[in-house]
Amino acid sequence: MTEPLEIRGSDVAVLEIEALLFAAPGPVPMVEIKAALPGADVDAAMAELERFWSGRGIKVSVKDGRASMSPSPACMRTLAEVEGNRPKGLSHAAVETLSFIALNQPVTLADVERGRGLKLFKGIMDSLMDAGLVRAAIRRTDSGRAAVYVTTDEFLEHFGLSALTDLPTPEEMETLANPPED
Repeated sequence: MTEPLEIRGSDVAVLEIEALLFAAPGPVPMVEIKAALPGADVDAAMAELERFWSGRGIKVSVKDGRASMSPSPACMRTLAEVEGNRPKGLSHAAVETLSFIALNQPVTLADVERGRGLKLFKGIMDSLMDAGLVRAAIRRTDSGRAAVYVTTDEFLEHFGLSALTDLPTPEEMETLANPPED
């Protein structure tokens, strides 16, 4: 369990940032926080907030230069269940498709079919897009203007990732699939 936050002179910035993030309707640009607290070590205060809230159901994050506090993905699932919005689980085929897209994006439907080795049922892509995990990005000019698909920020948040670089590389996937023999 994390220790309670002790109020010291430097902790005033932590409390002010916490209040600002709780009251804000969305992510707050770090430059605005720094401008509101001249002389404060805002980066250290953010690190303290992250440490304090870690394991308590609140996720403190800075993404694209914007800070926010929100319920953790695990808490979001619980809140959805309490409200009666129990999330639908993805089918095995949808999870495989999502994994392929995440590791190989941007991809076309033909890329997914080649990679998985079977015809893709359109409902699978629709369910991934409806869940907000995948979106159509652009159209390729080299393949008859086929739409390409990428994962979304909601995908990252759902799986507790801060960036796509948190995903395993193809080499790491190969090692996981075929561990070296001792």
